[in-house]
Amino acid sequence: MTKFEIKDEFYYNDKQVKIISDVIHYFRVVPEYWLDRLEKSKALGCNTVETYVPWNLHELHEGQFNYTVSLDLRRLILMADSLDLHVILRPAPYICAEIEFGGLPYWL
Repeated sequence: MTKFEIKDEFYYNDKQVKIISDVIHYFRVVPEYWLDRLEKSKALGCNTVETYVPWNLHELHEGQFNYTVSLDLRRLILMADSLDLHVILRPAPYICAEIEFGGLPYWL
């Protein structure tokens, strides 16, 4: 392989896999619909779902964390796992331009 050649193989648990992903913003979908959305992603042929992790919603006030009901990220991950879907989490200080302050909490 030359220095500029790109390999498009991805390995997970020593098996070559092709990631076919959908995006679900769990904080924009009511929790009652999460399973439905994950099942639809799977039915479309996806083997992975990806989501942002909005810091500004999970830590609205400094030191006070919220992972309840519509922000129950663990529940979403477990639902995806129950459907054999991989999860790509996108936690970062700045997640995107479409969310106020890019997902950063106001108190910063």
